[in-house]
Amino acid sequence: MGDDTTGGNSDGGDDEQIYIDFTKLPPEIEKIAITVTIHEADIRHQNFGQVSNAYVRVAKLDSADAPDGETVLQFDLEEEFSIETALVVCEIYKKNGEWKFNAVAAGYSGGLEALCRAYGVNV
Repeated sequence: MGDDTTGGNSDGGDDEQIYIDFTKLPPEIEKIAITVTIHEADIRHQNFGQVSNAYVRVAKLDSADAPDGETVLQFDLEEEFSIETALVVCEIYKKNGEWKFNAVAAGYSGGLEALCRAYGVNV
């Protein structure tokens, strides 16, 4: 739903939103990793330890008319990620035909490239 690279949402709500319609996913998709990175972190000398009041929230929507949905998982980004510039917050995976959630909270130095390599993606 867009990318707010400044983190300046003035209404106090979620800055960015990703909607996944599981009924439209190809059957061979069995895992989705929800990740966050800092845009140009190396150039700007930033890490998640410098980010305040940030969180990632996974919500289950009953309908498109309820955009906030019921919170299933909320991960507050605390200062313990003092060198990390990319995080895997959670994984949504399929088990016995049902979608499940798993909190991960794994941090990576090296931004998006390091995160991609951890998942076997050639960059």
